Amino acid sequence: MASQLSWQIKCSICLRDFTDPVMLPCQHSFCRECITGHMHGSKGQSFCPECRRPYTAKDLHSNRLLRNMTGAVRQHLTAQQVQTDTSSTEAPQALNDMLMCADHDEKLKLFCETDQKLLCVVCRDGDKHRGHHFKPVKEAARIIEGTLKGAVGFLNKENGRLNDMTQKQATEVTKTQMRSKQLSAQISAQFEEMHRFLKKKEEEIKKQLETQEQDAVTAMCKNTSIINNKLMDGKELECIFQSALDINQPDLFLQWWNEKGFPVTERMKIKHNLNPDVKYESWVKGLNVIPHSLFLGPYETHLQFFVWKAMLGAVKPVPEILRIMDPGDSYLKVSPGKSSVRQADRQSSYYKDYNPGVISEQKFQSGQHYWELDVGNKLDWSIGVKTEVEKTSKKQSIKSNDSNAVYLHLKNGKGYTLSSNGNELPIVVKRKPCKIGLYLDCDRKQISFYDADIMTQILITSYKSALPCSIILFPGVYLDGTNNDPVTVCSYESNSAHSP
Repeated sequence: MASQLSWQIKCSICLRDFTDPVMLPCQHSFCRECITGHMHGSKGQSFCPECRRPYTAKDLHSNRLLRNMTGAVRQHLTAQQVQTDTSSTEAPQALNDMLMCADHDEKLKLFCETDQKLLCVVCRDGDKHRGHHFKPVKEAARIIEGTLKGAVGFLNKENGRLNDMTQKQATEVTKTQMRSKQLSAQISAQFEEMHRFLKKKEEEIKKQLETQEQDAVTAMCKNTSIINNKLMDGKELECIFQSALDINQPDLFLQWWNEKGFPVTERMKIKHNLNPDVKYESWVKGLNVIPHSLFLGPYETHLQFFVWKAMLGAVKPVPEILRIMDPGDSYLKVSPGKSSVRQADRQSSYYKDYNPGVISEQKFQSGQHYWELDVGNKLDWSIGVKTEVEKTSKKQSIKSNDSNAVYLHLKNGKGYTLSSNGNELPIVVKRKPCKIGLYLDCDRKQISFYDADIMTQILITSYKSALPCSIILFPGVYLDGTNNDPVTVCSYESNSAHSP
């Protein structure tokens, strides 16, 4: 009972009796010094050691009732202990309260250190405990108390470390949530920028269409006006001639003919007519109906492609420019612009499995980088990242079994594999990509490969070296000329994207 009572006045942090106890909003109490030290040792938000509810310095309130109870219980336990130690008359009563051996009905006065259990004197002398070590109960209790205090101290330290880890993890959760919000805002801003570009481009193309429409309609209206004028003149003259035919008196008809009809019909006749079947000049001659001619060229038939090309000028960043270092290997051909590499043409069948590679001129040690590499319909190739181990000559060939490289292979007739640190593993690729996207995250030491045609991830892997990296390309084995196409670094420079 005394032991249970003493635990009720102990601080769960220092495991000693409360000193100036304070209470948190969650109703848990601690020594003021203990909980203040716990709060100062926490980075960021502080949490109750018992229930993990957050608190601040303003939440610490003195627990006067617990302080008074602690003093009273301490006095009571001290008096009880003094009474137990000094009262010889009560010693027999204390012995009477001792536990009894179930086998021999004797008081359990001894503790077997070997079996870690209470014994009576008769048990000690039995065969079951022959050769064991024993201690009187009080002495054994003091020793084990010390052991238990050591365990409590260890747990206190471990719980403190776990508490710190919990708070740090909570901080990381908060950071992750904040980072997610930042990235979400960044994504929205970038999509909004693309939306503005597309909206502006839409307005430009519609304005171009509107201009063409106005020009075409203006020309057609002008032509319609000319045709209508001719039509009105023709109808008026037709009406006059028809009225003349209605004159019944020959003399009056001939008088009209002499004065009006003959001069007009003469003007209507074809000059220098060589065709006797045709007498009059056509009023339609020189006139034509202007057909509708609205046509926007590629913006009508390939609008999305041309807008995408124009959009590349507004997209930042685009895949980076990568220049290939010429190793001076006679079996390799690097393009003049240093953007592609292929196996050199050859006549003999020697070195048919020879597969040299090249590395990039640029090296990368920080940041994130992305490239796209065109492999077309090649049957064999390798693309990856090589970490630097020592300075190499510009004229040194790159071997495909390099243990300091990570690369994706397509092996003729064997499918796709991943090589990393000298180990090679088969991987499943759902479709054969014509372009490979390579994403290098130097800060996180990760390499991702993508099917750049449909922008889906093939795989993601990691590397350990903190040294600079280079991009490594292998055009693959020659295969008697059937695998002679190059591996090409794709370029998306803004000056290559322009409107028609």
